[in-house]
Amino acid sequence: MKTLSKAIAATTLALAASHATAYELGAGFEASANVGLVSNYMWRGTSQTRNDVALQGGVDLTHSSGFYAGTWLSNVDFALAPGADTEQDFYVGYGFTLGDFAFDLKRTEYHYASADYLNFGETHAHVSAYGFTVGADYSSDTPIANSDSALHYYASYSYTLPAEVGLTATVGEYNFRDAGWVGGNDHKYSYFSLGVNKTFWDINFGLAYTDSNVDDS
Repeated sequence: MKTLSKAIAATTLALAASHATAYELGAGFEASANVGLVSNYMWRGTSQTRNDVALQGGVDLTHSSGFYAGTWLSNVDFALAPGADTEQDFYVGYGFTLGDFAFDLKRTEYHYASADYLNFGETHAHVSAYGFTVGADYSSDTPIANSDSALHYYASYSYTLPAEVGLTATVGEYNFRDAGWVGGNDHKYSYFSLGVNKTFWDINFGLAYTDSNVDDS
């Protein structure tokens, strides 16, 4: 998560490997599972593991109508919340298409073992078309002192290069609406991420570079 890791060095080159498997259940339902290993768990431009390795995985249930639900788990490590060692996300959503445009609405609840004061929820919405995605995530119960809400908004682009190499670029801004929380008088920060990935032997390997305008101090 998320909010307690802003002071961690943000410029990062991260490696990742993941595998996903899906199963048809009938009546329009499909179950899937995924597992991944990353050299650094980066989230919205900041490390959630103090620049260390994370083992991650999740399960999802989807329906042909567009509804879905799932859960996802990762280890975490926050300097300001040493009791938090795992993050588990629970989410439900609905996706649909209109012509060339794909829309997605989702609600996520973030839970932290041994540190439930960090728990919070977010409502997400995004639209995708022609490789571009724009979206926003809003929380009304951020675990930040004196902050009633937080808004994250972003844009990304995905493109398939020759040899089936995937390219993804993302820029975003995270606004906590709490002056001084990010540093000095700042209440928001911007970040970007640029990554490539390719699948070998049903395993997806990725390399991503991330940076933000949060200074080290």
